Amino acid sequence: MQNTTGYQRLIRLLTVLFWVIAIIGFSYVLIVYLYPFFIGLIISFIFIPAVNFIEKNFGWGRTSAVFSVILAFIVIFTAVISLLVVEIVAGLSYLTKELPHYIQDAFEKIHQWFDSVIIPIYEGALALTSQLNTEQQTTIHQSIERLLGDISVRLGNIVQNLLNGLADFLLSLPNTVTVLFFALLGAFFITKDWPVMIQWIEQRTPKKVKILVNKMIKQWKHAIVGYALAQLTLVSITGIIVYIGLLIIGVEYAITTALLIAIVDLLPYLGTGLVFIPWIIYAFVSGHWPLTIGLAILYAVVIIQRQLAEPKVMSKHMGIPTLALLITLFSCYQFFGIFGLLIGPAILVFILSIIKAGVIEEVIGYVKGSPR
Repeated sequence: MQNTTGYQRLIRLLTVLFWVIAIIGFSYVLIVYLYPFFIGLIISFIFIPAVNFIEKNFGWGRTSAVFSVILAFIVIFTAVISLLVVEIVAGLSYLTKELPHYIQDAFEKIHQWFDSVIIPIYEGALALTSQLNTEQQTTIHQSIERLLGDISVRLGNIVQNLLNGLADFLLSLPNTVTVLFFALLGAFFITKDWPVMIQWIEQRTPKKVKILVNKMIKQWKHAIVGYALAQLTLVSITGIIVYIGLLIIGVEYAITTALLIAIVDLLPYLGTGLVFIPWIIYAFVSGHWPLTIGLAILYAVVIIQRQLAEPKVMSKHMGIPTLALLITLFSCYQFFGIFGLLIGPAILVFILSIIKAGVIEEVIGYVKGSPR
């Protein structure tokens, strides 16, 4: 009897492992090789509420409703891209007129800095080395040459990487258009056939599994809303700090600049540094020392408060323990680099949703054969 029970538990355990591996394998193939349709699936989740609303309140057919929503999306997306292109062209046109003056001014400042700082240091170093013997002078000159050579090589690598990145970006544009086309096409058919797909899945899904999935979806919705509120809170804090800092520094149009920096703070990886770093460099090169120091201090305050507040704010709004979020963020950063800081909260939310929905208890009960 015990052997039979053990054999049944082993079969159930292997069944669970098979489905786990199958789901992971399917997800891997979908994300890595069929990612346009994965993107289409995500887009369809955005379209479905609007399509359902039009179908229910206006009596349209589902195909017409889906077509109208996607058409509206394409029009809005094209308008936004066109507006961005127009703004970029206008900005480049402005830069072509104003940038030469700024560059000339920057070079004059650098030249003055070299004359007043670097050249006296160099002359002092020459006077010091002239008192050394020939072998020591040769060693120092070789060290300086190696240092300058390393600097030139690194600068060359930076320029080459920038040019390679620009070339890769331009080469990726046709592929991006193709991916977007298939993603929209997939979103159209997924959204159109969504009720049929859901009905087909529900008819073949056990009731207990449907209950667990509904609990997990409820947790995901709560986490998504919480994430949006957390980002809004963090952006608001950044905007207020930047506004107060700019007022103290005495920058004109402080509220407009603070709003711009707050919006840029939403960008992953770049954040406020996209505005602050070029601004600080220009202020330094232009010789505006009080502005340079003030912006550098303000940027440091913004970064520190973001790093300190982000885990606590996200854990509060998303219902995630702060320590668990910190451990997940650090672990994902070790495995995936900067990208891990983005997917870390999503991974933790997925794991916690499985735990809170009781999936683990159900699986253990199934393997043991215990009635639940």
